[in-house]
Amino acid sequence: MVVSSQDARFKAGDEVLVTGYEMGVAHDGGFAEYARVPADWVVPLPQGLTLFEAMALGTAGFTAALAIHRLEQNELTPDKGKVIVTGATGGVGSLAIQMLSGLGYHVVALTGKDGEHDYLKSLGAGEILPRGEIDLHGTRPLEKAQWAGALDAVGGDTLAWLTRTMQQNGVIASFGNAGGVELHTTVFPFILRGVRLIGVDSAATAMPLRREIWRRLASSIGTGLRPRQLAQVAHTVPFAELPQAFLRLLQGHARGRTVVGIKPAS
Repeated sequence: MVVSSQDARFKAGDEVLVTGYEMGVAHDGGFAEYARVPADWVVPLPQGLTLFEAMALGTAGFTAALAIHRLEQNELTPDKGKVIVTGATGGVGSLAIQMLSGLGYHVVALTGKDGEHDYLKSLGAGEILPRGEIDLHGTRPLEKAQWAGALDAVGGDTLAWLTRTMQQNGVIASFGNAGGVELHTTVFPFILRGVRLIGVDSAATAMPLRREIWRRLASSIGTGLRPRQLAQVAHTVPFAELPQAFLRLLQGHARGRTVVGIKPAS
């Protein structure tokens, strides 16, 4: 919420949000109770979202929605075939599954966490693909064509495998590197199947598109992307418990979204 503003576009009391622009990375204030930011970074809270919901979505929800938007711009529709989501239990993945399912897509969740299959199905995944059942190190330049679309948070060998297993004219949205930063593939998926690989940079999205994506995140009507089970994937941790939350994340035990409670509970 705005406390004060020197920009005429905002006034005290306005409910707003800021994601991206390296906030909390190159700029201090990611976990601050108060932060001073350029007005050009600020998005008015869309009608239909609470401040808690906006942060439960956060950068992860914005990234998932932007990736889906880019896939749609490249002609992906539910009738084209299955869409696979990698890193499915993570923040982006768990929200993307809900969004895609809500739009009518048949979603396949790729995960290495065997104990989370029921959780992923509850979010809307039509199928679960255990990571241990696929060969990420195959040497064939093309494999069985399976996916019309893909949202990849992993990169590395997983992204290379996706390029080999996409359908004709399949499209991949790439936005993560949890599995590595290098990509070892061939030109064959691109010149023989017309596969498209799209980079998704949510941090520097232009403001008109940024507002449009947040508008879609606030709506569940038509092309809206509001997750139907946001409360199921989001939980709050007190500020003092952040070290433990970071440890769970680094150990691969986290799932969904974590919202930080800055003020002590009253």
